[in-house]
Amino acid sequence: MAHHFAHRDVRLLLGTGGWVLLVLGVGLVFGLKAPLGWVIAGIAGPFLMAAAWSGALQHIPPSPQAQSIDDLLDADILGILPEVPTPMLLVDAVAQLNGGAFFAARFGLEALTIGTLVKEQPIDINRIWQEADNQRRTQQAASINSAMLTAAIILSIPGIDQVLAPLHLGQDDITAGVGWYGHLDALVAEARQRKKDGGIGRDWSFGFTPLLQHFGFNISEHVGREGLLQRDLPSRQALAGQVVHLLAQGGRHNVALVGALGSGKTTVVHALAKKLSEADPAVPQSLHFSQVVALDPSALISQAKGRGELEGLVQQLFYEAIRAKNIILFLDDAQLFFEDGNGSVDLSNVLLPVLEGGALRIILAMDEQRWLRIVQSNPALGQAMNRMMVTPTDAHETLLIMENQLPLFEYQQKTTFTFQALEATYRLSSRYLSDQVMPGRALKLLEAAANYGASGLVTEQSVEQAIEQTQGVKVGTANTATERETLLNLEQLIHQRMINQTRAVQVVSDALRRARAGVRNQNRPIGTFLFLGPTGVGKSELAKSLAA
Repeated sequence: MAHHFAHRDVRLLLGTGGWVLLVLGVGLVFGLKAPLGWVIAGIAGPFLMAAAWSGALQHIPPSPQAQSIDDLLDADILGILPEVPTPMLLVDAVAQLNGGAFFAARFGLEALTIGTLVKEQPIDINRIWQEADNQRRTQQAASINSAMLTAAIILSIPGIDQVLAPLHLGQDDITAGVGWYGHLDALVAEARQRKKDGGIGRDWSFGFTPLLQHFGFNISEHVGREGLLQRDLPSRQALAGQVVHLLAQGGRHNVALVGALGSGKTTVVHALAKKLSEADPAVPQSLHFSQVVALDPSALISQAKGRGELEGLVQQLFYEAIRAKNIILFLDDAQLFFEDGNGSVDLSNVLLPVLEGGALRIILAMDEQRWLRIVQSNPALGQAMNRMMVTPTDAHETLLIMENQLPLFEYQQKTTFTFQALEATYRLSSRYLSDQVMPGRALKLLEAAANYGASGLVTEQSVEQAIEQTQGVKVGTANTATERETLLNLEQLIHQRMINQTRAVQVVSDALRRARAGVRNQNRPIGTFLFLGPTGVGKSELAKSLAA
């Protein structure tokens, strides 16, 4: 990273110097009529050319007919490698590049640590090149970047598993880190590209929508301004493709996204809006540049004074969307429009004709229990809606989703998350947060963990602290003198409340000490005890003492 900044600074100095000389020369020629100005202006030319040439070198693509490793390496690596590199020189090189800095910050693998390991256990340089090319093939990349080379050095060290274990890492995690770095690199490249949004004529060619602008939230404009590059997650890509198909085909142009809280129903809609706004070739022409507008049912219900006024408002919104021709309405928590109750109003008589007619493209979202209740009470609604199940994500996809969210989240919170923190977030949220499903529960814990980072760095310990403080469950190892003292004297503390039962008290205390020392299977309970004995010997009191 230091080399990257140094290179950029040199380019900046060359460019600035060139422009200063050019302005000075022009000023002397036209202001003071001094012939010397032509000489100074001429000197500015090489400076400006060198600045432009220096910037172009950074983006030289690899050779399409690679004959050697030199043909595959990125230009920033080639620029600082000697003609005959050694493993230690490779370590020194990646320490200066973004890939080395990434593994130091995100995984705790400093260049100094890697260098020490390489010195202690010599590595065949050909093994490093082979592993680097394996990483390139795994990521389906055209060239070897600094992250791939850093990972190759790490994975080529003999006995690396023993080095990674104390960091709670495995070899697969290092490869996953290369993918994460590539994702961040792609974000930077996407930010430089010109966005395709249909131009100003797109909005002029469709109807005026003042009510929708007042009561709705334009998701398409939001993802256009702030949307980040999302990785291709197989389950979510399949859902997005099904939504596009249902909205483009003839007949009922509606989709009911059904899934538990946190499963990602709204995320699917955001991904759809981004796909439509970019005129993806896979999207039918009829949907290109369509605007996805979200309506909040609870906000609409609070605005209207009675059922009649609400029905009139909803009908006006629907009419406006139909007349505009390019609006896809999204109703989150749509069950509020299908049942009478506190904070909800049954507007089935208004919505059913719209859902059956197909004149308006509409997406609804609700949980499965509400969906079943609606279908049972009004079978016609169930027949009119095209249901799609949104299931929770698995560990791999949840990790990718967290990585997708981190750039903006870290910028807002002024924090940096380690890879170990992300894995701990998935593991602990799976076990201790039950009010949502994945990926929602993981993102909820991720946000909470930001408040427990030390010096802006969120680690595995930060995530454990977030669980302990928000859920009241001890999940980390004993890390305070007071707690260690309690664990060492646990038998005496329990015996302050109950008499005898020495054996039972010792077994329970040993189990707690093992758990708080981290010596246990994290996927199993701390302990399972069956207290047997006649009435009055202290079975219940032991449980109460343990809880206290």
